[in-house]
Amino acid sequence: MKLYDIISNLKFVGIKNYRDIDIDALTINSEERVSSGMYFCIKGMKHDGHNFAKQAINNGAVCLVVERFLDVDVTQILVENVRIAMSQISSTFYETYKSKMKFIGITGTNGKTTTTLLLHNILTALNHKAGLIGTEGVYIGSLLLPPTLTTPDPIVLHKLIRDMEDNACEYCIMEVSAHAIALNKIDNIYFDAVGLTNITKDHLDFFLTMENYVNCKASLFDYKHAKLGVINVDAKYAPTIAKKSNIEICKIGHDADVKLISTSVTMQGTEFEFSINDKTYHAKTNLIGEYNISNMLMAIAILFKLGINIYDILRVIKQTEFVIPGRFNVINCENKFSAVIDYAHTPDGIKNVLTAIKQLPVNNIITVFGCGGNRDKTKRREMCDVALSLSDYVIVTTDNPRNENPELIIDDIVRGVSSDKLIRITDRKSAIEYALSIAKEYDVVAILGKGAENYQEIKGVKFPYSDFEVVNNCIKFSLKGKMKA
Repeated sequence: MKLYDIISNLKFVGIKNYRDIDIDALTINSEERVSSGMYFCIKGMKHDGHNFAKQAINNGAVCLVVERFLDVDVTQILVENVRIAMSQISSTFYETYKSKMKFIGITGTNGKTTTTLLLHNILTALNHKAGLIGTEGVYIGSLLLPPTLTTPDPIVLHKLIRDMEDNACEYCIMEVSAHAIALNKIDNIYFDAVGLTNITKDHLDFFLTMENYVNCKASLFDYKHAKLGVINVDAKYAPTIAKKSNIEICKIGHDADVKLISTSVTMQGTEFEFSINDKTYHAKTNLIGEYNISNMLMAIAILFKLGINIYDILRVIKQTEFVIPGRFNVINCENKFSAVIDYAHTPDGIKNVLTAIKQLPVNNIITVFGCGGNRDKTKRREMCDVALSLSDYVIVTTDNPRNENPELIIDDIVRGVSSDKLIRITDRKSAIEYALSIAKEYDVVAILGKGAENYQEIKGVKFPYSDFEVVNNCIKFSLKGKMKA
């Protein structure tokens, strides 16, 4: 594509060394070898891409997008904000602004992955070809690609949207993280519907205050980004966001447009009743817990508002065995106790999972959890308090320590806590093995924080690791049980 065509609608401050050259690739990685590439000089949290421009040029960049002119001979486009420019240029380069797909975005501290996968599964079962971009991977129709980020950077994001369009997808569903909103990743995508699952304490290492975090989430529910919003008004902060929004809002919750009337939970799933426009519907799903029913109502409301027949939606929900990787995945053994593996890594996430378990016919709840390193430290002690309040035993261990000392992370978690119910075992594998070894008939071992992750990140290195593998091996070799997932 010619440079002129790429920047003709771009608001830029100035141009240096302009030539109407061909641009064949976009990149933010100075080490990536490209042919006739455009390199975006991003100012990141740790590094400034301007400092790596010469390396990018050596690797094939013929044009730079900059926030200050550099002493190099290639064409430079000067803009006020490279991230904003990158979103617009990516949309132009991949021509995603022409897309005929319907776009659905889900944001929230917890529940994004579950809700997006529910949407994808229901639409697929109704013979609608859908794409999905999220934490657990990228779907283009039935093709599953490895995960990138929750919401990828604009270059990758728009390339995926282009691939979905080329493969005749009717819908593009994506998880929209708060970071993605704040960093302008989704600026040039207009959503037919956006959903808010909840807002609880998280990412304050980045946003610093809850007010900043809430305002960031709220900004998605604006006419610049979306046509319709679906909001779970049972969640804290959500009613205020719904009230202030300048787009059509559909509320879900116990007193809302889509009203949850009742739930009945068993180890086999949940039956629930809800109403839309004063008409009551009965539904049944294999998912467990009221928080999962909130996610299901979100999916139902969005699809209903986008014109899908409600009875078709309910038929699919009843017939589908939904499997959400790393979200309330139950493993049973012959000793008649169970393990529940879940990604819950916030105080609210832990509360949701353990509350759902307590609704089941269980004896003791044994909870294993840790906290990620180099992330929001303000939630660590709160996570411990929640776990202790809803568990009979709590084992505090390591999550992804990253560049922090695991022992010091655990010190933060248990600081000021005095309880006979709590012990610390730093090695995560050993902690899980101990929890399983003390479990008795009808106990549940809740293993929280990593979900379906297949690694543990320690000092910049991702080592192979899986909670599922640890549990399965322990049952197979130590407890002589068998797994049913």
